[in-house]
Amino acid sequence: MAWVGDVNRLVEDCARYWIEAGVPRRRVAEMRLELTQHLEAAAAEGRSPESVVGPDVGKFAQEWAAAFVPTKTPSWEEVMSGKTQAARRVRREMMALALGVVAVVVAIAVAGRGGDTVENEIWRWLWTGLAVVMGIGEIFTAGFFLLPFAIGAAAAAVLAWVGTGVLAQWLVFFAVSIVALVYLRRFVDRQDQATPHRVGANRWVGSTGVVLEEIDPDSASGLVRVDNEEWRAASLHGNTIPAGARITVRDVRGARLIVEESEY
Repeated sequence: MAWVGDVNRLVEDCARYWIEAGVPRRRVAEMRLELTQHLEAAAAEGRSPESVVGPDVGKFAQEWAAAFVPTKTPSWEEVMSGKTQAARRVRREMMALALGVVAVVVAIAVAGRGGDTVENEIWRWLWTGLAVVMGIGEIFTAGFFLLPFAIGAAAAAVLAWVGTGVLAQWLVFFAVSIVALVYLRRFVDRQDQATPHRVGANRWVGSTGVVLEEIDPDSASGLVRVDNEEWRAASLHGNTIPAGARITVRDVRGARLIVEESEY
């Protein structure tokens, strides 16, 4: 699929695809930075984005992802349409449901084995252990798979420790787990959509610097220093900014910073 749009969006869409395809996030950050640098170099030389990614950006992203993902990767069209996010959400919910069922079966088995001799003391440690195990499991799996059940088990453990009946403990476990699952789902959706935006040259947006060579709107050239790096720059408002003036970076276009003069 040929690319139509700005360069920043091209990088963001590729990064979104790589994350959905299962490329490790640290590797995605490196890929984003490398792609940004190649695109900036191409823009500085007057070349189009297609000179870097080829005529089909989807194929480019898929082939690069395949180098880091041993399993079959989803198609570009599936990711851009949101189908993989929906499928992943369903898998999460099914996993959460399965874990809930397993918890119920284990608890019933323990209760049935003990019969009338199973006192509230057993349930105290059962709920507490379940909360701890699921909490630790959440740390290693992330994505809020186990956290709702850990919260539900913790609530049931509190009731068990104060001597509330087993039936009430189970009702609270299910109720709190469901409420937590619904509440935390919004954060799962945000996590699916969220990707860092300020990578490569974009990290300079909002930074301040000083003009080394006058920024002349007629020649669209100028030189600024931001931190310890020097960049070609153009004025945001098309005015002349003299050498020595303080500036703030407002945008990045290709290999050029778009700046405006600061009063401090």
